[in-house]
Amino acid sequence: MATFIMAMTINPSAKKMHADLSNQVNNSLEVFALNNIRLTSLFATLGRYDYLAIFEALDQTVAFRVASMINSKGILETETWPVIPYDEFSRLIL
Repeated sequence: MATFIMAMTINPSAKKMHADLSNQVNNSLEVFALNNIRLTSLFATLGRYDYLAIFEALDQTVAFRVASMINSKGILETETWPVIPYDEFSRLIL
């Protein structure tokens, strides 16, 4: 399994269109479960992004599909990064 970080912001137009924004965000996040994604952590943040998800997916293709599905709902905009543990990275650069 590959690990990814997904940073998400609430689409500004969604803030104006949905009185039940919290429910809409939760519905968008259900995409993880529907695609057999192991969501290891989900955080709300103060700053540039509203939410940060750390998840494991079979491969990059699955991560792309999930990001596309979340974006298509129009509630959240995503930015996704593949990551590896620092120890693995440090062995690569020696």
